[in-house]
Amino acid sequence: MKVYIDDQEYSELLGNADAASILNVVRGETSRNGRVVTEVRLDGVVMDEEAFLNVTGGLAARFTSQPVRELIRESLGEAVAYIPRLTDGLEEIALHFEKNEIAIGEGKLADAADGLDWLLLVFQNCSALLAIDEEMNDLGLKELKTALSESINSLGTLHTERQYPQMALCIRQKLIPEIENFSVHVKRLRDLGASTQ
Repeated sequence: MKVYIDDQEYSELLGNADAASILNVVRGETSRNGRVVTEVRLDGVVMDEEAFLNVTGGLAARFTSQPVRELIRESLGEAVAYIPRLTDGLEEIALHFEKNEIAIGEGKLADAADGLDWLLLVFQNCSALLAIDEEMNDLGLKELKTALSESINSLGTLHTERQYPQMALCIRQKLIPEIENFSVHVKRLRDLGASTQ
C-alpha cells in the first residue's frame, strides 16, 4: 500500500506494514511537525481512524493533516458558535415537554445530548492539547462540570418517572444556565489558544 501524508509519499518508510503500524507512523510523523491527522482516505474513500485500523488491504492511503493550533482555533470557534444553538434548542425542547409533545421533545433531547457531549469533548481535547487543564479548574470549572452532570442525571431520573413538566423546569432553570456559564470557559480557552500562537 502506498502511503501519503499531505500528498508526500512515505511508502518506503513503511514497507508492508499493517494498518495499525501505518497509523502509528503517520501520527508520529505529523506530531513531530506540530500537526494532527484530520482526514484518512483509503483508495478515495474517506474514513475515520477506527475504520482504517480494520482494513487489510488497499492501494493508497492518504492522510491529511493540519497544524494543531489551527485545529484548536477552528474547533473552539465552532464550539463557541454552537452554544447559542444548543441553548435555543434546549429552550425549544422544554416548550415541547410543556405542550405535552413528548415524542418530539424526546427526539430533540437525544440530539441535544449528542451536541452537549460533542461540546464537552472539544473542550476536553483542546484543553489537553493546550496543556492548561489545571488553570481552568481554578476558575470553578470542576464545580460547573459536576453541576452539569447532576442536571443531566436529574433529567434522566425525571424522564424515567415521566415527569415532563419538571424536565422542562430542570432544562430552563439548571441546564441552560450551566451551559451558558460553561460558554465563558470555552471562550476563555479559545482566547487563550489564540494568544499562545
